[in-house]
Amino acid sequence: MMPLRSSVLCVGDFRVDPALDEISRDGTTVKLEPRAMRVLVCLAEHADQVVSVDQLMDAVWKDVVVTPDSVYQAVAGLRRALGDDPKNPIYIANVQRRGYRLIAPVAPAEHGQIAVPPHHESAPQVDAGSAQQQVIETAPDKNGVPMRPTAWVRPAIVATVVAVLVLVASTSVYVYLRRGGETTAGTPLSIHSLVVLPLENLSGDKEQEYFADGMTDALITNLAQISSLRVISRTSAMQFRGSKQTLPQIGRALQVDAVVEGTVTRGENRVRITAQLIEASTDRHLWARTYQRDLTDALALQDEIAQDITEQIRVKLTPNERSRLMQVQAVDPEAYDASLRGWYWLYQFTAEGTRKALDHFQKAIAKDPKYALAYAGVAASWLQLGFVDELRKENLLKASEAAVKALALDPALAEAHLSLALVKFLKDWDWPGAEAEYKRAMALNPNYATAHIEYSNYLVAMGRLDEAMNEIEHARDLDPFSVPVTWWLGQVLYHARRYDDALRQYQGGLEMHQDAASFYWAMADVYEQKKMFAEAFAARQQARSLLNDPSVTALAEAYKHSGYKGYLLKQAQILELANPADAAHCYALLNDEARAMTALELGYSRRDGHILFIRSAPEMDSIRSSPRFRDLVRRIGFPESPSEKN
Repeated sequence: MMPLRSSVLCVGDFRVDPALDEISRDGTTVKLEPRAMRVLVCLAEHADQVVSVDQLMDAVWKDVVVTPDSVYQAVAGLRRALGDDPKNPIYIANVQRRGYRLIAPVAPAEHGQIAVPPHHESAPQVDAGSAQQQVIETAPDKNGVPMRPTAWVRPAIVATVVAVLVLVASTSVYVYLRRGGETTAGTPLSIHSLVVLPLENLSGDKEQEYFADGMTDALITNLAQISSLRVISRTSAMQFRGSKQTLPQIGRALQVDAVVEGTVTRGENRVRITAQLIEASTDRHLWARTYQRDLTDALALQDEIAQDITEQIRVKLTPNERSRLMQVQAVDPEAYDASLRGWYWLYQFTAEGTRKALDHFQKAIAKDPKYALAYAGVAASWLQLGFVDELRKENLLKASEAAVKALALDPALAEAHLSLALVKFLKDWDWPGAEAEYKRAMALNPNYATAHIEYSNYLVAMGRLDEAMNEIEHARDLDPFSVPVTWWLGQVLYHARRYDDALRQYQGGLEMHQDAASFYWAMADVYEQKKMFAEAFAARQQARSLLNDPSVTALAEAYKHSGYKGYLLKQAQILELANPADAAHCYALLNDEARAMTALELGYSRRDGHILFIRSAPEMDSIRSSPRFRDLVRRIGFPESPSEKN
């Protein structure tokens, strides 16, 4: 690093004198605001290196609490003084979502000025009345896409502009200090949807990714409780981690009005979060603020950020929503950290990750027995392990116990209500009780995409396909890049006998997730109904290959010798004990009612959740009129469906 703080230096064809806060070229001298000069010197000291916004704040404003907006304004002012175009810079370049880089040559002044490409043509004069808005609109957003380029300003005009910038900067600091640290730049009157992009971990330690993700998840969850706001779910937001797409591109992909992004820096006992709100369509900064707290105040910090954002976007809150946003539970810091680790591993959606998650949640509870969200994590972990282990009863029972405990501590915990709904649906076959819990979870968190997916599952089982379609389409609006959402939408279409639409849905899913075996498996179901058996065989085999299923070779041999009927028979024999519902699927397609019903009865005796979808499943059409099938449906105890009422 070149020590330049008191040296006269050349930056491109400018002579820079930090001691006098002056830059000069061709006999014309311009006075810079002192902090703007310090930004320039800091960039020069790290010439051709990326300097983050946080680094600039620490170096230039270390004695004053400010927001990143002060950096944006300072750099915008420097660009005007230097005559630099943000879109085609020759001095200061944006590095997407990382910071700034001084790209002009730097040398001590005694070495003489360094030639650079000719500066830009003169720009129209900027009047003082519009200067503040222009500073804001050309402030970079880490994506390098300002509202409009700034050309070279004639030397006679520069002094006026810089004077206005000094006034603006002074006013910004004053407003910031009066308003507790926030600045605004003309927030739109109505923001109805937003996405919280993954907060970037600036701790310099990859092991802290779980903490940054946890902060992101908490912010999403807090904002998602607002019924008048559409908040993109975690799964789709995480698709844009490290994305090179511009914010307008991300906004269009997710159909949102605004984007929240920021950084997390965690020290030994402190956490620092920088958050910014950006208008998606224009890339215009609306608000930014930096928060620094002890780790013991991390929970309160999450709520404070969410409250600040809701104030900026002027969203309407119901009294209950406002009350929930302002409630802060006191939690032991070690328990909180263990819980964050738990959610991080749970979202890996692997058997190993889920077991690690369960261990962390249990450690959190051991440290703080009154931590409701940790109990909700235990419930979710047991449910997830239940699916891995074919819905073993003991897993569902443990999930139920944890969810009940969580709700005893916090009745407004949507995650726990959803876990309880799943237990009532899959284990207890308590249809009214399950529906009540699904609805309660969605009322507490209207943007809870997972709750809408699971409720759609329930509605398909109940034979309420129109309602199921509404719920899964709502989930898709909240989580458009989610594999479960995309897959289940295809399943609803399949149960509705809209086979071509279902096939298109699965094919679209494969375009996004090429290695998702579930799409191939579901496509095979559709091909079977369309009598396209060669395609069904190919799709099933592809799914099994992706899952490293050892039965691939034996099934291929069965198909080779006996065609698709032989394939179905061999598949049924393999699945009979492990998954009787899928075995019944094969036997029903073979018109073998006796063996299909035997398999279904086995599933019934085990209270296997997979058989709960037989009432509308197309593959069961060949045995649907069977007295044995009708009796089984009666014993399961399904309520009367809309089609049966008609």
